[in-house]
Amino acid sequence: MKTLIVIGVLILLFVIFVSNFSRFMGGISTNKAAENLEHYLEKEHNDELGFRELNRFFNAATMNPNMFTVVIFHKEIPEIEFYCHVNPKELLENDILSYYGTENLKIGDLYERERKRYETRQKVKADFINEIPEINFENDRFEIFVPGEMKTTALHDLIDRFVARLNNSYEELDIPYTMSLFIKTEAHPEGYIDIPLESIENQWQPQMFMLSPKMSDFDTIENNIKERVQSDLDKLYPNYEIDDNYHKIILDKNSLSKIAWVQYLNDKTVNNDKNDKWQNPLTGLYVTYYDIDTGHLYFGEMISQENDKISFEETQALIKLKVEAEGIQM
Repeated sequence: MKTLIVIGVLILLFVIFVSNFSRFMGGISTNKAAENLEHYLEKEHNDELGFRELNRFFNAATMNPNMFTVVIFHKEIPEIEFYCHVNPKELLENDILSYYGTENLKIGDLYERERKRYETRQKVKADFINEIPEINFENDRFEIFVPGEMKTTALHDLIDRFVARLNNSYEELDIPYTMSLFIKTEAHPEGYIDIPLESIENQWQPQMFMLSPKMSDFDTIENNIKERVQSDLDKLYPNYEIDDNYHKIILDKNSLSKIAWVQYLNDKTVNNDKNDKWQNPLTGLYVTYYDIDTGHLYFGEMISQENDKISFEETQALIKLKVEAEGIQM
C-alpha cells in the first residue's frame, strides 16, 4: 500500500514538474503573456487586433521558455488573421520577432502582409461577382460556385479567365501551398470538379479535371464501380485486391460526365512479414469507365501489373494513353 502511495506521489510531482518546466526555466506565465500581448496590440494597433490560441512554444531547438504561438486577427474583419511566434516577455521593450531570423519582422509587418492578401482576394471576388456568386479562398484550394446549367465551352472559358486573374495577383495572394480549383454547381452544391493547379514559374497551370468525392450520389457510384472491379478481379486476377486508399477519378473535360476510375491494386501474394526486404504490394493498376449522366458502367481493364517498377511520370503517361484512347480527355 505504501509503495502505491509513493508511486502516486512521484507521478503527481512529475506531472507538476512537466507542466511547470517552462516556469522553472524562468518563463513568463501564460496569464502575464496574454496581458502583455493585449497591452501591446492596444498600444501599437489601436485595439484593432485581437488574439486567440496563445500557447507556449518551448522545445529543445529554441530552449526559450518565453516563446509562444498565437493567432492574431482583425476584430472587425475576422478573415484577416495570421499565425505567428512571439515573445510576450520582451514584446513591450523589443517587438522584433526573433523567430523569423534576420527579416526583422514585427507583428505589424505580418498584419500588413495579411491585410494586402485579404484586399487582393476581395478584388478578385469583385471582378467575378456577376458570374461567380461565391468564391472562397481556402488553405489548399480556391472554391467557386458556378450557377445555372454547366456547359463545357462556357465553363472552360470561365476557368481560363479566373485562373488568369489569380495569376495576375500571384505575388499579392502570397500562397505557399499546393492549390487546386474546386468547383461547386447547383446540381452538386458540395463540389463536383477538383482541378489541381501546378505552380510553374510563379503561375498556376490547371491540370486534369478530377471528380470530387463530395459530389451528389458519389457513394452509389463508388460502390457500383468497386463491385464491378472486384467481380473482374475475382474472375481474371484473383491475386489482386482493391486498395481503398489509392485511386483517382478523372473527369472527361469535354463531356463533363464520363469518368475514368483509376484503381490501384494490392498483390495479395506479397507477404512482407516473411520477406527479408520490403516489397511494394501496390503493383496493379485497373481502370473502369463510367458515365455519370446515364449511369452506364463501361468495361474495365488492367493497364499495368508493374506499377511498383515504373516512375510516377511513367504511370501518368500510361494512364493518359489508355483513358484518352477511350475518349476521355485529360
